[in-house]
Amino acid sequence: MTDKESNDSPWTDPRGEHEMFWVSLQPHLLSRGYRLRPRYDPEWIPSWTRPGAEPDFCCEDALQGGAKVLDGTRISDNMKVVFKPVAASSDELALSILLSSPKMRSDSRNCAAPILDLVDIPGNDERVLMVMPMLKDIYDIPFRRVGEVVEMVEQFLYCLQFLHENNIVHMDFCRYNLMMDGSRIIPKGWHFFNRYTHDGTLSSPRFEWNERWTVRPVQYYLIDFELSRQLQDTSTQVVGDWGQDRTVPEMSFDVPCDPFKVDVYQIGNAIKKLTIEYTGLRILDSLTENMTASDPLKRFTAHEAVQHFQKRKAKWSKQAMESRIWKVGTPFKKRFMIQYRGYTPRF
Repeated sequence: MTDKESNDSPWTDPRGEHEMFWVSLQPHLLSRGYRLRPRYDPEWIPSWTRPGAEPDFCCEDALQGGAKVLDGTRISDNMKVVFKPVAASSDELALSILLSSPKMRSDSRNCAAPILDLVDIPGNDERVLMVMPMLKDIYDIPFRRVGEVVEMVEQFLYCLQFLHENNIVHMDFCRYNLMMDGSRIIPKGWHFFNRYTHDGTLSSPRFEWNERWTVRPVQYYLIDFELSRQLQDTSTQVVGDWGQDRTVPEMSFDVPCDPFKVDVYQIGNAIKKLTIEYTGLRILDSLTENMTASDPLKRFTAHEAVQHFQKRKAKWSKQAMESRIWKVGTPFKKRFMIQYRGYTPRF
């Protein structure tokens, strides 16, 4: 008798239909050197159904995965990775491969998330799995010093310049596509779907992390090239309403606009929102105002944004970079505990 059969009530598979896609791929991924979480093993038995087990909300294998992406582990070195199925004929795949090529990666400005591997999907010639490193959302860990934000802004501005020099427009250079390498910030790692735990369980030790300033430099990455394209020349204009940021003034379904200037607005507005969320970032005001000008003709190009940033940065002192910043509304007591007692809250 199996564990499934020994339960008093019939065993019902709690996995959603979208998860069964990953369950069907598990043996193939294993043969290609990748291991999925226990939940996606075809022979999986929920850990909370075993005698004396903790309730499901305490168990890692109760955490559902996503339909669009799923995490896993590269067996050869235990590297955490993310799988994303994409159309084999898509611009997203073509651009991701291009940006991961040795020539493109040799440019230090290129912070597009690299493609580590491509895995076929058995029985489906129209789609393929992109394998990427598991990265951390930049907003999951609070910023603590001016220099931390400056380091991030610099990398994304250089990346924008690099993309535009290669006639590539991202079309969604916005908040949720801005990531970072969290390996030194969170040495114990984090769970992909329960991101403020180390192992996904409620019994996980207290979530520990280091301030960016103490482990710098931090490498930042741009993800999700689903809407991106490489244009024939910089004069190409487009129509539509795309990306997370729908406040871009000139986006229209009727009047063509310059997609390069849309990119500038999108990342400029993401930075601007950060300067509003935190105190102590006024040094970036002139940059963000010029990157988000309502008239695209008066808005910075990527190159102008980089030049402006470089000139301003040259005047900023080390002391200015080390200055503390705080989320608006952070109480004095909390600031004191963070600054002098080593308190590291998640928010």
